[in-house]
Amino acid sequence: MAGHDENFSDDSGILPVIIGLVVVVSMSALPATIGWFQLFAG
Repeated sequence: MAGHDENFSDDSGILPVIIGLVVVVSMSALPATIGWFQLFAG
């Protein structure tokens, strides 16, 4: 972990924010998704 990488640039923008929101929403919706799956799976 020595030195500085001149080629590294953090220009990822909004994509990590969108991914984070999707992860949070999907995690909070996971119990409901399991419930629907169990309901339809019998």
